[in-house]
Amino acid sequence: MGESMLNVKDRDLVIPGQLLGENLYHDLNCFRENNHVYSSVEGMVRIEGKRVKVIPSTGIYIPKEDDVIIGVITNVLVDIFFVDINSPYNCSMRGEEVSKDAMKKDLSRYLKVGDIITAKISEVNEVYSCQLIRPWKIEGGLIIDVNPKRVPRVIGKRRSMLNMIKEKTKSKIIVGQNGKIWIKGGNVDLAVRIIKRIERYAQTRGLTDKIAEILKKES
Repeated sequence: MGESMLNVKDRDLVIPGQLLGENLYHDLNCFRENNHVYSSVEGMVRIEGKRVKVIPSTGIYIPKEDDVIIGVITNVLVDIFFVDINSPYNCSMRGEEVSKDAMKKDLSRYLKVGDIITAKISEVNEVYSCQLIRPWKIEGGLIIDVNPKRVPRVIGKRRSMLNMIKEKTKSKIIVGQNGKIWIKGGNVDLAVRIIKRIERYAQTRGLTDKIAEILKKES
């Protein structure tokens, strides 16, 4: 293999057929023609040394300011938490969000690795790393995953779909824009089945009426 050359940077967004570089090792969602490596999907480039891969955009959550998310604490340092938000981008939260004296206290007294929180995104920088505010620890219940691009359909216009599901199932539900949904109490099984049905048939006309009919029969 000759000298490697990259035509893209780590975390760049690419389209199918876009040239990624020459003389590279490649993994997922790439193909080679002669010494040239191309993306086979629309997605985000990840580069490690001379190795390149593309993560498909379908299902990728791209942080946006003011989004409410559900995440998992992955590391706790002196004055900062790191949070997995179901995204390839970095996410953190300042210790001041849980304690005014964050530098003087052990933050793991408030949130520890593995804890699940819902929080709001306050800042997103040019490389999509984000900051969280207003955390609330989630305890009990069930968390399911949906395609983040289907979240608006689960919520509905003016929260109409979500409110209908809550009313009929009597469940507490928090929908994270990052594709994580928390459900607790009431008819959890029905809530899960309805949300998964919405995800599957998101593009179907008259979906709201169909969901209302199912909820009326089963709730």
